[in-house]
Amino acid sequence: MDSGEGPWSEARSTPHGETRALRVRIPVAQQGLEMELEWRVPAHVPLLLWRASMINQSDLAVEVEKIELFGIGHAGESATGRHRWAARKRTGEKTWDWGASAGNLAFYSNGWQSWSATGTFSAGDRFPRTRLGPLTQPMRVNQGTPHPHDLGHFSADFYGVLGSREARVGVLLGFLSQRQTFGTLETLLDCAEPALHLWANGDHARLEPGGRLETDWACLQFVDLDVEDPLGPYLDAVAVENSARSGASVPVGWCSWYNFFQKVSQDDVDACLAWVADHRDEAPLSLIQIDDGFEAEVGDWFETNARFSGGLPDLQEKIRGAGLQPGLWLAPLVAKPGARILGEHPEWVLRGPNGRPSNAGLIWNSRTRALDPTHPGVIEHVGKLIRTARNEWGFDYLKLDFLYAGALPGIRHDPTTTRAQALYRGLTAIREAAGDGSFLVGCGCPLGSGIGIFDAMRISSDVAPRWKPAYLGIEAFFRSEPDFPSARNAIRNVLTRAHLHRRWWVNDPDCLLLREGSRGGAAGMKPATKESEQHLTEAEVQCLATAIALSAGSLLVSDDLPELGPERVAWLSRLIPPLPRAARVVDWFDSPFPSRLLLTLTGAAGEWCLLALINGKDRPQDFRMDLSSTGLAGTPPFHIVDFWRGEYRQVATRWLDMADVPPHGAVLLAARPVSRLPQWVGDTIHISQGLIVERWDVTGSHLAVDLALGHRGRGTAFLALPAAPTEAFLDASTVAWSEAGDGVYAFDLSLVARSAFRVSWG
Repeated sequence: MDSGEGPWSEARSTPHGETRALRVRIPVAQQGLEMELEWRVPAHVPLLLWRASMINQSDLAVEVEKIELFGIGHAGESATGRHRWAARKRTGEKTWDWGASAGNLAFYSNGWQSWSATGTFSAGDRFPRTRLGPLTQPMRVNQGTPHPHDLGHFSADFYGVLGSREARVGVLLGFLSQRQTFGTLETLLDCAEPALHLWANGDHARLEPGGRLETDWACLQFVDLDVEDPLGPYLDAVAVENSARSGASVPVGWCSWYNFFQKVSQDDVDACLAWVADHRDEAPLSLIQIDDGFEAEVGDWFETNARFSGGLPDLQEKIRGAGLQPGLWLAPLVAKPGARILGEHPEWVLRGPNGRPSNAGLIWNSRTRALDPTHPGVIEHVGKLIRTARNEWGFDYLKLDFLYAGALPGIRHDPTTTRAQALYRGLTAIREAAGDGSFLVGCGCPLGSGIGIFDAMRISSDVAPRWKPAYLGIEAFFRSEPDFPSARNAIRNVLTRAHLHRRWWVNDPDCLLLREGSRGGAAGMKPATKESEQHLTEAEVQCLATAIALSAGSLLVSDDLPELGPERVAWLSRLIPPLPRAARVVDWFDSPFPSRLLLTLTGAAGEWCLLALINGKDRPQDFRMDLSSTGLAGTPPFHIVDFWRGEYRQVATRWLDMADVPPHGAVLLAARPVSRLPQWVGDTIHISQGLIVERWDVTGSHLAVDLALGHRGRGTAFLALPAAPTEAFLDASTVAWSEAGDGVYAFDLSLVARSAFRVSWG
């Protein structure tokens, strides 16, 4: 036990500020095993931190299955009469008796890796599970995390929140990092008394005599569910612990995958590159990212296939010559069975007890192989690949996919490493080889392992040109898959992980698909392939665009750009530049598929609020929202502008009602309290509905507005004026207007990068 005042040590400076610590050692077996427990209490952060270390003082090696760090109740069975939980949490006037509130409990479950389903579930829900068994489980399910089937029984990876929807308070349990072990939570809500357990997975790693296995820091935080940033202390502590790379510029560009897939060719890239160069004044994309399909084979990265006969160095030079950043997709820890690298280095393959390759899941319609990052040859190979891509091919933007493969169970070259340690060894080798100046995007990666490694992280399943999952055009069996590629699954995770943006990295919500379907498509469109054919309705495309835009994360469009119609190009233009920060998901704890987003913005046009209502259901839905909950200063009435429909209305009370929002559709509104002064009420020019206003100057009966969009754009601006306009000019051209409501006028504007707008009334 450390010295100090009482059992606690004196305050010490740590990355989390001053903390006081308590350390004890406990024998756990007569064979010479000891457990060291350490607690820390930060002085200025409302968290409790603790960790455990298993120390082998014996002469024999042992295997560590798991180390439980918190447990109350009995997950999976009734706790009645066995373990009474009556802890109380007070936040202001809120009091929650946990032991009496099981019927009101809900659990926020974070999925293991990028694609894994994430959301908040109640006692009447079941944990989302795949029906595809070993075909997809290795990709999406952490081996040490149970996936229960009974009602009210849930698990989570890295962190989770158990709370009361009625009392509006909860408790977060999790870990600050994932460098040593993968952490798991399990909870049971459907019994008289709830259960919650937290443990670190030892993965049967061998602990040699004299060896020590230390868990990452566990963390507990009490949560007020209704504050603006309920998980902030935990998210910030994780960022500090891992030196998170969260300040990079948000990528805005094009990705080849969701139109061309593995059949992409250099000609396809050239055509889209030419389109981007020709349209930079209207839709200024800055990144061209070549996805899967250029390589000789998955695993054989150093050679391109016949469709890219010109080679990668020449292609990146062409992209840079157009003033754009080249990006490249790689999957450094997997290989397809036919890859030459597997025949040359069979010792690199992760294998099971029977000596056969471990199951890495069905990818590219084949049972893909995982490489073992504890093998020195794999680390050398991965480092060489990343250095070559960066220094010889010229790509400083790298998207790295299927990274979960480095954490799969199997017999490793180094049997003393946990799966988390093995993956982290591979990821640190990637960052070291790439250098600090490269922009790295993680995908298919266990979340905690990538913090401090990646500048951006995919936080959702793959999107797809369908709302519900399908395989080879068949939807019936696959539609309920929780993390199979689909717009529905991608949007759900974009919403349920929105709070990670700019805390741990730049969120990557996956790509925007703007193309029209085969019915009603633009004249002259090339026939789509079966994979790329658009099945999303107009409402679903707008819903996807709304979720991506309000995430404020990466904005990559993935269509055959020359085939986009003028309307869809205008939609893309209105999303650039990205919003300055992510919207708050108001009902993140109240539904598995949240529906209400809120973002307050300020600028020269004053203060206003963006409200998004998302209908994830298969039928039209009515919404009611309390405008007084937005935090806007002022009282009713409110100006309301509907971004996608280009409509204005005024709401006389605090209640906003939206009827018949279409299935899988979204409504994006700007709300401002009505003022007696002239107001910019909203617009359809940019997703922010006001940030393009750089200067607002009212002199008598004249208004001068400087507009800075940064590129050409067009749309309708809604202005509230004391009297009807008498004249309006945009730069040197006259502008027509129409009355949109009582004292509100609509002006159709066609902007250049910077424009001067002048209005007079009287």
